[in-house]
Amino acid sequence: MTLTLRPSIALSFLLVSILSACSPNPTVLQDRVYGSRAVPAPAPAPVQKKPTTAAKVIAPPKVVAAPVAQPGKVITHQPMQIPPPVSVAVEEPTIAPPVVEPVAVATPKAYASSPAVQALIRTADAEAAKGSLDKAADTLERALRMEGDNPDLWMKLAKINEQQGKHDQALGMVSKAQAYREQLN
Repeated sequence: MTLTLRPSIALSFLLVSILSACSPNPTVLQDRVYGSRAVPAPAPAPVQKKPTTAAKVIAPPKVVAAPVAQPGKVITHQPMQIPPPVSVAVEEPTIAPPVVEPVAVATPKAYASSPAVQALIRTADAEAAKGSLDKAADTLERALRMEGDNPDLWMKLAKINEQQGKHDQALGMVSKAQAYREQLN
């Protein structure tokens, strides 16, 4: 049986193009994994202008009209009335102190457990308080079969494994709990 070259090349080209079209954009994937941690910059404070009490006096310029001489008329000159000086308040801009807006701190979201899992957690806590860590670990593992992405369950099981001396397993469970916590937030 011999393979024909054309269909296998066409098929491989088709598969490569489909797979490359379905692959995620690396920058979008990084944003989804690492989250957006951009801190918003505070808005600039508005500048308030306050009138000052100091006023500058501005006098109008003195204008004197020159008399026009006409033959046969006597020119009489009356002194021109100068209006009193007018005071104008000058506003000096003052810079207001910067207003610091509080930055919203992301509060960790709690995983909403089902009532059955909550009952198993209470049972595991009671067994751990009695000192039977094996039973508590079994109970928490049963709860994890129901809610495998609950970071609180992974942390409780990690603490129990640490108390049992299973340090490597506890370390792996802590890293899983942190990964699920990041996905939750």
